Amino acid sequence: MDTALAKPPTSHARPLEAGRPSPWRRFFGVVTRAQSYRNIGYLLLGLVLGTVWFSVLVTALSVSAGLVVVALLGVPLLVATWYAIRAFANVERRVTAVLLDRYLPTAPVASGLRGNVWVRLKAMSRERRRWRELGYLILRFPVGVATFTIAVVALAVPGLVAYAPISARYVDGSFGDWFWSDELERFASSSPWSWTLVPLGLIMLVVAFHVLDALARSCGRWTAAWLGER
Repeated sequence: MDTALAKPPTSHARPLEAGRPSPWRRFFGVVTRAQSYRNIGYLLLGLVLGTVWFSVLVTALSVSAGLVVVALLGVPLLVATWYAIRAFANVERRVTAVLLDRYLPTAPVASGLRGNVWVRLKAMSRERRRWRELGYLILRFPVGVATFTIAVVALAVPGLVAYAPISARYVDGSFGDWFWSDELERFASSSPWSWTLVPLGLIMLVVAFHVLDALARSCGRWTAAWLGER
């Protein structure tokens, strides 16, 4: 009997385990991944985009609605607002694809129907997708404020903790006026364990990267639910 036939099948478990990064590498490697920084950029950009969309749309809708009551000029303005809503939503789709690596196909700006502005306004107003886009763009402002605030706090606090011993010993002036600033400055300037704040701040920063990655993924799923094809 051929001994080659009697050999047990080679297990692939060992190569797979060898190629899998260790838990330590997965934990600390988040700060070296380009996607982590794109996620942070998306969270910070939310404030700018949300503010622009909210300001333009609230102004356009209020002016258009007011002019519909007193003159027919509000009808073409409402049509133009629907066009703007679709264009803004397509910008959000593109930003999501570039920064979050989550592709969302863009939608046609025009309604595809011919006729006067009143016909086009009625056609656009019947599209549920445009109403979802309007809802998303309005909500983008409070969501953008929240993601911006969370990102800034998550990145600033670890930096302040790590910098506290250096500031307390080598920098003249107050450490700042914020929550727990006095306690942190007192510990950094008087405790023999103050230099442990440096590695603590760095670990907190790595944790913040993981938290912001998870938040960005949630934002991507939320955007896909509102702006994806249905």
